[in-house]
Amino acid sequence: MSVSTNPLAKHFRQPSLYLSLPSRGRFYPDDGIELSATGTVPVYPMTVRDELALKTPDALLNGQAVIDVIKSCCPAIKDPWELPSIDLDPIFIAIRLASYGKEMEFNSTCPHCKESSEFMLDLNGVLDTLPKSNFNRTFTFDGLVFKFMPQKYKNMNRISMMNFEQDKLIQNVIKNETLSEEEKMTQFKVGFDKIRQLNIDLVVDSIESVTTEDGTVVTQREMISEFIDSCSRQVYDDIKKTVDELVNEFKIKPLTLTCSNEECGKEFQTSLSFDHSNFFG
Repeated sequence: MSVSTNPLAKHFRQPSLYLSLPSRGRFYPDDGIELSATGTVPVYPMTVRDELALKTPDALLNGQAVIDVIKSCCPAIKDPWELPSIDLDPIFIAIRLASYGKEMEFNSTCPHCKESSEFMLDLNGVLDTLPKSNFNRTFTFDGLVFKFMPQKYKNMNRISMMNFEQDKLIQNVIKNETLSEEEKMTQFKVGFDKIRQLNIDLVVDSIESVTTEDGTVVTQREMISEFIDSCSRQVYDDIKKTVDELVNEFKIKPLTLTCSNEECGKEFQTSLSFDHSNFFG
């Protein structure tokens, strides 16, 4: 018996917009993304199931909700765990746009008079101001040429979860009255060492390759990690500074707002931070 075609299929959701990614599709694994002829990805509005996923605390904490929503709304991205970090906020802004329209209300507090006011944000305008990446900046040291890449979402999520666990551990140690001060300091040191290693891992995972004087290109993570562990503090700081500058280039720029309090009326800047747990609520 043949399977009949659903007569409702032509009414299924369609792409609401096409997004040009900051990465331009670079830094994905082979066959990890399917760009259109114009270099964009179609973005679909969320389903009810997607909205529910973003309201599930455990799924948000372990990153699965983010993955599921991207798979649903941006099917051209085959494995969202491999998604470069610079594409994450633009994708969620585009999903919000596709689902609810271009305007988004948000609250901000004036630093001058401390009054909280409601503002309206044009998400199209935010997308238009986002830079596109070529990530061609390099760092050179002692004949070595370092090329960089943005963090993968899977690495960001792993580090975020480890930070959360370390914060929780520290709070539990502080509240534990059965531990001596020496025992607390020992556990604090373990926690701080893990956080320090997380920061080093961020730098290692941001290095795409290192080219030596004779043209040998090193991409193996363990070799790059060994170099970072063995280089001087100054070299590490210079590499980290380059990584931080690249990350900052692709952050959403602060907004300039005017306080709605008539007695104040001063301008101030506020940073945009998209918390996936309430960005769609």
